Amino acid sequence: MEVTGIILAGGKSSRMGTDKGLQELCGKPLISYSIQVLSELCNTIIISTSSDAYQLFGYKTVADEIPGIGPMGGIYSALKQSKTEKNLVLSCDLPFVSKELMSYILKNSEGYQVAVPWEGDQHYEPLCGFYHLSILDQMNVFIKNNNYKLPDVFEKISINRLVINKESDFYTEELFLNVNSKHDLAAAENLMHNRK
Repeated sequence: MEVTGIILAGGKSSRMGTDKGLQELCGKPLISYSIQVLSELCNTIIISTSSDAYQLFGYKTVADEIPGIGPMGGIYSALKQSKTEKNLVLSCDLPFVSKELMSYILKNSEGYQVAVPWEGDQHYEPLCGFYHLSILDQMNVFIKNNNYKLPDVFEKISINRLVINKESDFYTEELFLNVNSKHDLAAAENLMHNRK
């Protein structure tokens, strides 16, 4: 089964003040945690970014076709460059997402256009999930209508809403901890040291 891994490293990183995917966490660039997880499950990796700095990791980089529309733009542009129907998307600022979680998402994606963690209502973790190439048409419609909200797209497609909680074998409290600022980075560093 061919799967492409898409790492979202775009974004303005306004709260970090600098390119967050390149910030060091326990001596490694933040993005390297996403690379590590996806490289074990995917045949190919694409990094969604407009920065040349990410070329040093040796993977194809794809800039947003339509800049400034958030994660929807990154996923859309990278999917258009993907050569596989199955794609795993992971944002570079989720360093505690595990191979076990991504593997679980992939296993539960069969027959769906999207499979993502879900907390009820419109609360998803859309930057950590499975996206089938066939979702491009629907995304295109939303982008043309200037609606860049992924949860709105999810209402129109076949989606497997995955409830990830304490009953899940791979659950940890920090699983979806998002590193957006220097403060978050320090907190993540402490958590990683405590896990060792």
